[in-house]
Amino acid sequence: MRSIAHITTPDATKFLFKLCKHFAKKIPVEFDETRGRAEFPFGVCELAATATTLTFACEASAATLAQMQSVLEQHLALMTRRDPLPVVWTALD
Repeated sequence: MRSIAHITTPDATKFLFKLCKHFAKKIPVEFDETRGRAEFPFGVCELAATATTLTFACEASAATLAQMQSVLEQHLALMTRRDPLPVVWTALD
């Protein structure tokens, strides 16, 4: 199963960097200034950042996709406590 979320923020590259650095403490992560790939035990998330948008593209089993989405939402929420960003997922399959 696959899903995607586009989050509008002028800090997209900053959040991509912070998320990838944080996840890299526990799971395999590759990233640069505009792209990242996090390999969770329950699926893979491709992250991308432009000047105005942070994108999460996730792939996992039907049983674990919601878990991956929740992990991403929770970690982004921790970084945006003062000004929370809405995350709306769209199923691709």
